[in-house]
Amino acid sequence: MSALTKNAAPLRWHRGWAVLGVLLMIAVAAIALLPATRRLTAMALALPAGDKLLHMLAFAALMGWWGNLYHRSRRRLGVAAACLLFGLLIELAQWPHDPEDASVWDLAADALGLGLGALLLRTPLAGVLVRVERGLGLQQAQG
Repeated sequence: MSALTKNAAPLRWHRGWAVLGVLLMIAVAAIALLPATRRLTAMALALPAGDKLLHMLAFAALMGWWGNLYHRSRRRLGVAAACLLFGLLIELAQWPHDPEDASVWDLAADALGLGLGALLLRTPLAGVLVRVERGLGLQQAQG
């Protein structure tokens, strides 16, 4: 556990943040699997490695979100493993519809994104949800 999160206050709305995290994962799956959203992301990312960049950013965001809910190293490792499994399931779900969309390189980009998210959790970003709750008056600031 990093020094930044060692004394982090528990989230008062932990369950609500977890529900939002699940909704975020549903959005990631929808973007990856629905034909209309896949076309939109393809147009938006006309960069040479744009698809991989999108994978990295999405999974960095997932790691950041869940890492804000779970501060202990062991839990974060579990979060990373669960997110990587989620990425694998997305790739497997793409396979029957468009085998060219399913790629081990997408999974590698997911893993890199998880690593980036884990690194960012070693910064003040690890306490974003705690600060949001404090800013909204949902919990008392610690002195």
